[in-house]
Parts: sequence; C-alpha cells; structure tokens
Amino acid sequence: MAGHGRSRRAGSRPAAPGPRRAGGSRVRLVAGVLLLVVVCALVLAEGRVQAGSREPALALARPVAAGQVITVSDLRVVDVSAAGPVSLVPAWRQAQVAGRTATAGLPAGSLLAAGDVGAPSPGRGQAWLGVALKPGRYPPGLSPGQHVGVLVAPAPGSGGHAPARVAGYGVVLSVTAAPVPGGEAVVELDVPRDVVPQVAAASAAGRVSLAVIPAGR
Repeated sequence: MAGHGRSRRAGSRPAAPGPRRAGGSRVRLVAGVLLLVVVCALVLAEGRVQAGSREPALALARPVAAGQVITVSDLRVVDVSAAGPVSLVPAWRQAQVAGRTATAGLPAGSLLAAGDVGAPSPGRGQAWLGVALKPGRYPPGLSPGQHVGVLVAPAPGSGGHAPARVAGYGVVLSVTAAPVPGGEAVVELDVPRDVVPQVAAASAAGRVSLAVIPAGR
C-alpha cells in the first residue's frame, strides 16, 4: 500500500508546470497591452507636436497670371505645417509681397513659395539705373540708402568751361566695388524715369558724378 501511495504521488508531479505556462501567457499578454499603450501614446504625442508647429503663411485668394502684379486682395493667410523642404512665404511678409509680380501662373488656394514672387520693382515714375564711376566721381564710403544728386559734366568740345549740372536726384540701392584698384565701381540708383536717357548716356561717356545730399533735399 505504501508503495502504491508513493506511485500516486509520483504520478501527480508532472501536472505542476501547467500553472507556470498559464502565468507566462498572462505576462506576455500584459506586455503586449503595455506596448500597444506606449505606441498609441507616441502617435498621439507626435500628432500634437505636428499640430503645434503650424505657422501662418501666405496663400492666393484668387488665381494670378505670370507677370501679374500681386495685390493685397489677392492674398490670404492660412495655417500650415512648418515642416517640409519648400520655403513658404510667412504671413508677416504680406506688405512686402503686395506690389511684386508673380513669376508663374498660380491657381487660387496655392501656397506662396519664395520663388513664386519676383524681385521688387521701382515705384511709379521711377527707374533703377546702374552707373559706372571712377574714383573721385563719388564720395568715399558711399552706401545704400543715401540720397544723392546726379551731376552730369558737359560733353567735350561743347566750348567754354561750363560747370556740371544736376540731372536729377536719386537714392543709392547698391554699390559694387571696383574689381581692381583704380577701376570703376558700379552704383545702382533709384532715379526719376525721365532722367534715365540723359544719365545713361553721360555715364557711358564717363561724365557722371554723385554728390551725397540730405534726405528730402
């Protein structure tokens, strides 16, 4: 009988691993649930970050043709994601964009990229003109933003020693230094359109000088 009891006890031992297998399944289930929760939390967090990175940019309220002057009424402000390789025009530049030309035809709703807007253009009745000047024909330290008088010397052979006269007034837009010492610098001027032919001809003949004057003359 004792041996028979021992055999029953020995036979009952293999059933012990059952609870351990069930416990392992529960651990894997809990780990899977936790992993799913973590993934969902990361997805939600990424969505919030992307939503928080949206910035106001300029879009077209109506279609524009290539070369058309963009007006304030052509523009509207939209919130867009700041991510991406395209350089969008921010909303705060609306006043700068108005008055410039479109470089291509664009439909309504298009987001404005930097390349969609042309360079600034002269104001009404004005023109941008470049003049080549040798040293001594412009003040040292001439810089953009300064107001100047454009002086034109008389043509050779005109007789007498007539002084240079003021052909017009303008504002310096840029100054490109001479490539070699003693060479000619190139000064870009914003001048009245009606003086352009005379100043351009005098500049080609080397008869133009600039004098810095107070703003508003």
